[in-house]
Amino acid sequence: MNLKRNSKLGSESGMILMATTMGVFILLSIFAFYLARFSSIENRTGAYHLLDIKARNLAMTGIERGLLAYKSSRNISDISGNFNNGTYSVSFDSQNDETGSTLSNNHYLTIKSKGKINDVERNVRLTLSSFPEAFCFSFYGYNSSFQTFSEPNGNISGDMFFNGSVGDNSGAINGITYVGTGSGGMLLNSSPSFPDIKNTFYENLLSSAALVEGAYVNTALDFDGNNDYIRINNSGDINTGSNHTNKTIEAWFKVDNKNITSRKQTIYEQGGTVRGLNIYVHGGSLYVGGWNEPSGESNWNPGTWLSTNSIQSNTWHHVALTLSGGNSLSNNAFKGYLDGTQFGSGQGSKLWHHPGDVSIGRNRDTKFHSGDYSSSRYFGGLIDEVRFWNSTRTQSQISSYKDTVLAGNESGLTAYYNFQENSGNIANDTQTQSNNDGSIINGASWTSGPLLSKMNSSSFTNRTINLSSYSESKLLVNSDLTISNSTVNGPGCLVATGNITISSNSVINGNIYIICNGDLNVSGSQLGTGMSAAVITYSKGNAEYENSTVYGLIVSKGNSLELGGTAHYGAILNYSSSFALVGNSDIVGSVVSKYSVDLQGDNASITRGDIPEFTGQDIGLDPFVLPGSYLEF
Repeated sequence: MNLKRNSKLGSESGMILMATTMGVFILLSIFAFYLARFSSIENRTGAYHLLDIKARNLAMTGIERGLLAYKSSRNISDISGNFNNGTYSVSFDSQNDETGSTLSNNHYLTIKSKGKINDVERNVRLTLSSFPEAFCFSFYGYNSSFQTFSEPNGNISGDMFFNGSVGDNSGAINGITYVGTGSGGMLLNSSPSFPDIKNTFYENLLSSAALVEGAYVNTALDFDGNNDYIRINNSGDINTGSNHTNKTIEAWFKVDNKNITSRKQTIYEQGGTVRGLNIYVHGGSLYVGGWNEPSGESNWNPGTWLSTNSIQSNTWHHVALTLSGGNSLSNNAFKGYLDGTQFGSGQGSKLWHHPGDVSIGRNRDTKFHSGDYSSSRYFGGLIDEVRFWNSTRTQSQISSYKDTVLAGNESGLTAYYNFQENSGNIANDTQTQSNNDGSIINGASWTSGPLLSKMNSSSFTNRTINLSSYSESKLLVNSDLTISNSTVNGPGCLVATGNITISSNSVINGNIYIICNGDLNVSGSQLGTGMSAAVITYSKGNAEYENSTVYGLIVSKGNSLELGGTAHYGAILNYSSSFALVGNSDIVGSVVSKYSVDLQGDNASITRGDIPEFTGQDIGLDPFVLPGSYLEF
């Protein structure tokens, strides 16, 4: 009986042990399953994290490539690439941000970049301004002349920056006045820099205009300042005749160093100690002189020397002297001109017979303003287009023809040296009725001359000009360009090596470059047809906009810029030291000036407003990344 009870107990104990073992096994299996699953999830999460980092880096690479492409060439074409088993793609949007919302300004641009590896994707965006930081103000004055801004007339609305002190009632009436130094506004610790324009694009177009059909590849002579010169023998056309009553002498010159005082740098001379004419540079000034000393003649003694210091070293200038003399002295008979503008007048008479070689680039023994007759006064620099006339040319004639190559048979022309030989030791007189060739002494060398034209001025009156009909949509003129009561349709370029005049209700439609090497004069006309169809004007001479409407960017690189009775919408980049808003002139946009601005009258105003986008166009200015515009999404 006891043996049966013990056997039953042993059987029950085995079953309990087996059940316990099975339970533990099941628990361990469940634990192992979840542990493996957790580990798999962790591994997958870590892999996704790594891919996410790589995808972000690819998106950043795309942003950098997009910035480089836009900065270097204003390229807004889509960009894509492959790297590290992934891809990136870049797009540009001038209308909207990443959400499809309209951008707040016309000149803004969204750059969007997508980086993708497998199914992991990262997106990055930046917002660009097509204009530099300085254009964030209504008026930015770099103040190169270190003046105090004292302009109580007129109105400036919007934030203003001036690099100097601002006088009372002279700052922004609506907005904050900032100063880089001085007083009168909120001082900025870090001021935006003045945006120098990259002018390669513009200069290349001017060079193209200089090489169009009919253009003139000009050469000149380079004198070393030691012993180089041209000798012209005595000639009745120039000096030995007895009736030198009316005369004009012209030349182009580029002096190496205008400030030399150890010698008079003679450009031209005829005559000697008794009577003669000369042109020379000394101590920073240009001189033209004339004299006829004998008391039995006109007693033009000691003579007349006119001077101007408005010349620069290593710069092409045009000089002319004129004589309208009689048997006795008279006032204003002797005049001097620089770059087509009269700079002085004085007494003069005719010149009697005066033998002695005529010289270009050297003085033989003629008289200077200081009274000395010292010889061998050599010129250091370039000379071109030396012209002798037996007539008194007017200022209009001098100014109109100084940039144009002569045919050689013009009325009154007695000798003409254009130095187009480009080799040898003879300077040919190309006047068709004379033969006063000059001898080049001691090896003056041949080189490039000033920009001149053989063509007559190009003029369009009562015309419709479609730039698409020209090669590459570029109207290139190697001379002056005049547009009157005409319409120009773009896109394209108007380029002139001389002056450009637009007048009489002319309309220049949008997306057109207007580029000239000389003066730009716009009157009673419209340039551009709105912010989305704006123009770009680039003038290296003086610029004047009168009673006109302009949409676009004005770049002025001459000595003066003036807007009179003109409404301008867009931006102005001014290098001119003289910058004036006259009368009812209004600027809506942004003005950046290397100097100050003269607000003449209460009706002149500058108001912060939209700037044209010029998306994809080379305007020569670096773009500006808007602070805080970086976003990852």
